Amino acid sequence: MSTNEHTASLGRAHVTLAGVLAQSLGFMGPVFSVAALLPLIVGLSATGRGAGVATPVAILIAGVGIFGAGWIIAQYAKRIHLCGSVYEYVCDGAGPRTGVVMGWLYYGAMLVLSSATLLVIGGLTSDFLASALSVSIPWWVLSLVYLVGVVALLVVGVQISILAQLALVLVSAAAVLGFSIWIILRGGAGGDSLSLEPFNPRAVGGLGLLYGILYGINMFIGFESAANLAEETENPKRDVPRAVVYSLLIVGVYFLVVSYSQAVGFGLDAVAWKESGFPLQALASGEEFGSAWFGNIMAVIVILDILAVCIGVGVAVSRGMMSMARSGRLPLALSAVHPKFRTPIGAIGLYAAFSFVSIVLVVITDGIFSRGTGIPGVLQPQWAPAFGWMAGFGGTGLAVMYMAVSLAGLRGLWNEVNRVKLVIAALAGVLVSLGAVFGAVYKAPSPLNTVPWALGVWLLLGLVWSYVALNRAPAVETADILSAP
Repeated sequence: MSTNEHTASLGRAHVTLAGVLAQSLGFMGPVFSVAALLPLIVGLSATGRGAGVATPVAILIAGVGIFGAGWIIAQYAKRIHLCGSVYEYVCDGAGPRTGVVMGWLYYGAMLVLSSATLLVIGGLTSDFLASALSVSIPWWVLSLVYLVGVVALLVVGVQISILAQLALVLVSAAAVLGFSIWIILRGGAGGDSLSLEPFNPRAVGGLGLLYGILYGINMFIGFESAANLAEETENPKRDVPRAVVYSLLIVGVYFLVVSYSQAVGFGLDAVAWKESGFPLQALASGEEFGSAWFGNIMAVIVILDILAVCIGVGVAVSRGMMSMARSGRLPLALSAVHPKFRTPIGAIGLYAAFSFVSIVLVVITDGIFSRGTGIPGVLQPQWAPAFGWMAGFGGTGLAVMYMAVSLAGLRGLWNEVNRVKLVIAALAGVLVSLGAVFGAVYKAPSPLNTVPWALGVWLLLGLVWSYVALNRAPAVETADILSAP
């Protein structure tokens, strides 16, 4: 392959504000977050602590905190318009070596997270087909089918990818939002559960609220991924910063409505809410607000939203790795661009290979980690232990990146924006990022207790790689990238 093919720009794909907004929303997966993460905020976690009825308060505080990191990223997005923008922000504020190490961490964590989403979507689809239609298809076969579909979308072009994400997110999120409003209009459990108590921070002990906030931060992970489309956006200086901010505001309001509806849907009973396991599915399948068939529909809606997450993560990680490779900070082969579709075919190939190997490895090792549940004779699904570990690794790695961007922004933006706002935003970004890391590792059960060690090893490898990368001549200068056709 020629050097020009390696270093060519992705070019403008004329992505609009709606498109970059769909990228951030698709990565965050608002429905999947509600289904998988909201129970942790309530209290279904390894610590046994959570915000309980005051879960909406915890989400509100977490959203305000993460908005600090979002504000800094939005300010950077007005100045730097490259597909590896988040990594470039750290380079700008903290220097190239720190930028390379954090880019290594960020996109490595994202690559692991992309495989985790394929594990869970295959597993949930297999479970749904078996329970609702009595059709038995192994989860790994479905995961591979989803992988082929996502890779095809990534190769064909970002316009197709974001249209798919937009459709999936709109359908799934609108359905859950409509159901949530229905519960509220019905007056909650028994028709008389509406109350302002879920917005009262005193409705739960301070420590419980703190744990709720820590877990709540994870619901917003991925908001910054719109920045990875900067080169393909028609007006990146205007639309990417807006997409970053708007996505946080949209999902923030969405999470508040949905969490409030669940609080009143369970009659302000935090124990019942927590012990339901999957509150969204429980309410949708229950007789008071739903039915068995509606529960099945809700299961499909969750799967559709996870598919949007798969596409969103794939778009972000492929473009980020390409950007680093193009500047000589990852192997040059990852900078290859498809001659027809102008998509990062080299990075997409790594994404496909890593995901394929991950799925096969889970199958041949029967889960990689122990499938035990503590109940004799009862095992987790084969995909579940690896999914939990990989999601923990990916989410924690992204949180560390938010902290790095917040700190780097203090230096890089010091003479560019209002300094009072910058300090407040950086402080909020650092605090919530530290909180997310703490929430992910504190009292984490096996095998999640190995996540911080794995992240530490990965960071050390990134540090070693940074010396190799920075001693080589860059593949292409930034000015050449921006001027490429």
